[in-house]
Amino acid sequence: MSAYQKTIQAFVKVIKSEPALFSQEDWLSLTELIDNLPDDDEEISKGIRDWLKSRSQINEVFKNKRQELPSSLNNDGQILGPGGNKSPTPANQQSESSKELIQNAIKLNSPLSDDKKSPPKP
Repeated sequence: MSAYQKTIQAFVKVIKSEPALFSQEDWLSLTELIDNLPDDDEEISKGIRDWLKSRSQINEVFKNKRQELPSSLNNDGQILGPGGNKSPTPANQQSESSKELIQNAIKLNSPLSDDKKSPPKP
């Protein structure tokens, strides 16, 4: 896992574990930021770090989550996915992009999204 991917993974963990830290304005500006970034890990990582500069409380939680992430290599030298696990994505399928990963975390955890609040249709 590159430093850029580690930043993205830590940020997704913050979104999922601490959604209450984000104000309605934070959710709106974050959604706009991510939607306007290219699908490039370096650019996304830089955008996240710039966004966090003016949000000290979220930034502190982010720093802690980033430090908690394990090394990306196991003892056999194999690259592992988030949480030190092997990727659940089969080798012949493309993994979710970093941009999609953040967008989905926002959709599932943001109070702005009605997707998770809609009752199932009979």
